[in-house]
Amino acid sequence: MYEIQERMLVEQPTMVMRGTIKLEDIPTFLGRAYHMVDSQIRDSGAHVVGEPFARYRCLDGEYREFEVEAGVPVVLAVSGHGGVEASVLPAGPAAVTVHTGPYERMEPAYDALNAWLDEHGGHADEPAWEVYHTDPNDQPDPATWRTEIVQPYKEVPRS
Repeated sequence: MYEIQERMLVEQPTMVMRGTIKLEDIPTFLGRAYHMVDSQIRDSGAHVVGEPFARYRCLDGEYREFEVEAGVPVVLAVSGHGGVEASVLPAGPAAVTVHTGPYERMEPAYDALNAWLDEHGGHADEPAWEVYHTDPNDQPDPATWRTEIVQPYKEVPRS
């Protein structure tokens, strides 16, 4: 069972790397993206203010190909190079839950968020993002991985 929290988000500057990738390439892409973003943050002196995240937009309706934006929140985003760029996470209401366990078993968390939106008159108008609170390189046991899932939404008037 997933607990859903309602949050009001403020716009958050980020530094990210984007790519269009297949499902099986996500781990490789994320590793490369976080390495590139981290390198440019160190070079630029930008200040990280949160955990790494990834925002996914499904392109094929079958969850095999995605547009991915992977990066970190920063105090002030700076121009990047080599595929790293400034971006923002949007302001507004969001439904949030936490999944503990392997990434491959997150579908019930997304189902819980969607059910909550249906019950509360919300419409997901932006892609959700996942905030990774556990680094698999530091904690190899997938059962301990904590991932926060943030789903921005718009309120839909009930008739």
